[in-house]
Amino acid sequence: MRIIDTGITKEILSGDNHPQLKIGDKLYTVDDRQSTFEKIQDMQGNPELSDKEKERKIYELALGKEQAQEIYKFDLPVEQYRYFSFCVMGAITGEDPKELQRLAKEQVSKN
Repeated sequence: MRIIDTGITKEILSGDNHPQLKIGDKLYTVDDRQSTFEKIQDMQGNPELSDKEKERKIYELALGKEQAQEIYKFDLPVEQYRYFSFCVMGAITGEDPKELQRLAKEQVSKN
């Protein structure tokens, strides 16, 4: 399994099975199955949901409701919370969260 440290170092740690996100000393297992990814894609295309609702649903699908609720309670700083979103998607897709963040910034600057 891959473990992504969401802290200041923003490093991807390696392991086996499912990827995990590390916040502080706790690891959060990410559901990286194709069926979960498809649900996330479908939900992201739903125009009835706000961006905040979509983000929360992504966390619930990827981490499970209980773990997602725990993340919300951390009340992370904005920069860390935004990076955490890239960590979640990176864990699911196997891509580097830093690269996903860079691509998102490029997309925003084009618009």
